[in-house]
Amino acid sequence: MLLQSPFRVLPLHIIERIVEYVIDSSRLKLDLIIRDHDYYEKLLISLVDTCPSFAPPILSRIFRVYAIQLTGTSNKVQNTKPSMMTSLLDGGLPARKYVSELDISVDMLDVFSGAALKMLSSEFHIERMFPKARTIKFSFSLPEELEEAAGNVIASPDIESNIAKFVQRIRLIAPMMKKTTISVVSLDFNRYPFPAQPSNDLIAQLSQYAIDIDYGFYFWPVAIDQQLGGLRSLEYCSNDPTDGGEQTVQLARRNASTLQLLKIDVHGSVDITGLVQNDDGGYVQYPCLLTFKLYGLQSLDARRLPVFPGAVPFPNLRRLDIGYENPFGDDTVFRDNATTLEYLSLNTSPVTARILREYRVFTPVSHPNLQQVSIGVKSDFELNTFDTDVDHMRFILSIGATAPVRVIRDPLTGPGFQSVIPVFGEHACIQVLKLDNIRLSLWDVIVLVKALPLLSDLHTSFSGIGQRPRGVVKHRLPAYVIANYAPEGKRLRCWQFPLAPTDDVKHAVRCVLLLALVCPNFDHAAIHTNSELFMAYMKEMITTDGFRPHASRLRRLLFGGWRNEIRNVRAVLAAEKAARASRGW
Repeated sequence: MLLQSPFRVLPLHIIERIVEYVIDSSRLKLDLIIRDHDYYEKLLISLVDTCPSFAPPILSRIFRVYAIQLTGTSNKVQNTKPSMMTSLLDGGLPARKYVSELDISVDMLDVFSGAALKMLSSEFHIERMFPKARTIKFSFSLPEELEEAAGNVIASPDIESNIAKFVQRIRLIAPMMKKTTISVVSLDFNRYPFPAQPSNDLIAQLSQYAIDIDYGFYFWPVAIDQQLGGLRSLEYCSNDPTDGGEQTVQLARRNASTLQLLKIDVHGSVDITGLVQNDDGGYVQYPCLLTFKLYGLQSLDARRLPVFPGAVPFPNLRRLDIGYENPFGDDTVFRDNATTLEYLSLNTSPVTARILREYRVFTPVSHPNLQQVSIGVKSDFELNTFDTDVDHMRFILSIGATAPVRVIRDPLTGPGFQSVIPVFGEHACIQVLKLDNIRLSLWDVIVLVKALPLLSDLHTSFSGIGQRPRGVVKHRLPAYVIANYAPEGKRLRCWQFPLAPTDDVKHAVRCVLLLALVCPNFDHAAIHTNSELFMAYMKEMITTDGFRPHASRLRRLLFGGWRNEIRNVRAVLAAEKAARASRGW
């Protein structure tokens, strides 16, 4: 009797959870080591073959995004994986039923002239619309040179009709559209004028059907429709150094009661007062805002930062990402969200450090739900703000003291990072640590791992093996580290570090193997360098007298190289054993 697979009788929501688990687990390994998307797809296809019940959630992932490129006088319509479009069909139904997101790239002049409408109409008639697509990303561009014909297009009396018909066709393609992402990329408009009104009309008409809107404008003279209401997502980017995002600030304030995500990325100084305070002086609150990203403010005058006593604008914030300089002169952005904040990215300038300490924003027991803290150490940080580098690092680690994931960007001033390593022992809860642009030797890593017993992932730069212990020759190093350091870092699984062109690859290989002897569960080494050279050194070293007695400890070790390959030490050892056997050794 043929037994029925238990997967065939599982409810769909359980199958979806299983697929999510497999995909997330695979993505973790792929991002960490090989980034092999073919492997990712083969894994999903094997699940479909194992049980047809897995097909809907898996195909929804494979065909989630459908790309449409409309350029010139011809169109090109493609899926991210065309070969799979023809090979994976569910009962003969087209894969479009699984599409949840459309990615449309189009020349804006083609929209104005009606050419884009003809392209869409010929390819997507009413029988071929995407019934489940709720998100549409529009990437508008202009030709590299605006010829006289462009002026004729803009002056055409049919331009308003062409825009309206284009938007109507989009609505036929995706009648369930709820989110619109609009990215407008062009050349420097200082070179030639371009009237903004047609583009304003197009963007306004596309936006009126969506409740989530992301804007990205680059040198584009677009006036955002201030009448838009009920927005949940608003992102604005601009490379114009004179643009402070004033219109976006006004639009955000209008939608303060519904916004869940707000991102302002400009090269000017944001009017932070307009974001937090109404024209009548009353304070604005964003009760639904979960993510706030603010970049810009390079020319901010630290002596004139605004303060807002009594304001509580972001009471439920979960993610706060402030680039460059903190624009608030007090603790406004941190008020009443200590128990909700989960992710924080901040730069520690002298002004920011003063504010955080003066208002006691972070204490050892505050912010219990913070999961990741990313701190940038500004290169012009005044050393006299703290007495020593140790005091400086102690302050940095006090920001979200219980967060398990810590990122520290840019090196500290002073004699070196080695002097502050013991401070990490005061934060034994750290599980993932990324130290950008901070070069550590093997001995530094061992001391750091010893200070952080829960550390599982470490990302650093590399400075070599360091000074060898007196009287210990190279082939005795494995026995030395085992006798003097092992076992340490029982939770450490991964060490990632890029190698500079001047770094010694052979030393890097030796350091990885030595660390594997110290840390019993260490099994991933992501070293970004030439794979062939790396593997040659590894094969040479793993079979030397120093490491051969400890081969059993190294069998699980995985190496990732520059070409996103993954190599297993077990395979190297097996090949070496076969070669030795063939030679009669």
